[in-house]
Amino acid sequence: MSTLRKHGGKWQSIVRVVGHPPIYKSFVSKTDASRWAAQTEVKIRREDAGIAKIHFPKFEDLARRYIEEISILKKCHRDERYTILGFIKNEAWSSYPIHRIKPTTINKYRDTQSKTVSGSTINRRLDVISSMFTTFKKEWGYPVENPVLNIRRPKKSAPRDRRFTDDELNKLIKGNRTSSQLRSIIKIALETGMRMSEILRIDARNIDGSTLKIPVAKTKPRIIPLTSAALSEIKNADLPFTLTKYALDKQFRRLCNNYGIKDAHFHDLRHQALTNFMKDKGLNVPETMMIAGHSDPRMLLRIYNNLEVAHVAEKLKS
Repeated sequence: MSTLRKHGGKWQSIVRVVGHPPIYKSFVSKTDASRWAAQTEVKIRREDAGIAKIHFPKFEDLARRYIEEISILKKCHRDERYTILGFIKNEAWSSYPIHRIKPTTINKYRDTQSKTVSGSTINRRLDVISSMFTTFKKEWGYPVENPVLNIRRPKKSAPRDRRFTDDELNKLIKGNRTSSQLRSIIKIALETGMRMSEILRIDARNIDGSTLKIPVAKTKPRIIPLTSAALSEIKNADLPFTLTKYALDKQFRRLCNNYGIKDAHFHDLRHQALTNFMKDKGLNVPETMMIAGHSDPRMLLRIYNNLEVAHVAEKLKS
């Protein structure tokens, strides 16, 4: 604490902090004495806390370190790296020292992003920022608060329920604009319900009879049964596939645009395949979960319930 007193015709300021010898200084003005005492006490306490001695790097510098040391160890490394490089390239705040990135900074980022991308996409990007700040503080020792923890998250987008028509699938699979590699990938997606990344990593050596081992998946490795069509397509495919996720996504979108297919994502093929397993093959929710690799049955229960409603509606017609 600090004390002011009259001494020798001047105002003397005395600063006492536990663990430090008292500091004295005299001023003609009481205001100057009071200001000096406050500043000196703050400086001592900051030094004790180690704050004054810390050099806070720029976000972009630690982001590159995070990519090389932390992100590289994750299964989602490529996706996370792409997201982080997007921060560095497109966001002015990436050049700020990390302690200058506040909740208001992230709030503005969220609001700007909401004009062009979905709430789910924004949340995934906020998750990356949050993970980075947790690493900055807990693993690298920088005394910074996580700005993502103090903002309002956007609402998640409504689940997609897009199904391709027979005409759309005929264009995608048999059209002359579809490359042989993309045609093979689309067929496998429809026959297996596998995720894009899983399809691109298919190794024919993982086929055992009519099953396929997926060693690297979103949640955990799994083995899935194959239809005869899926088995034939995988054995006849030119493996390994040479496309990246981003190249495949771009090619698929361009193909849909060329055929006039609106509001279509590659992931919709997975949803269509899982629906067909339940609708046409008669698989139940646990059986479909085994193929899909879902740890949460809610999405499949929604599909199942929709199919049941349609089934009941057909019964009521008779």
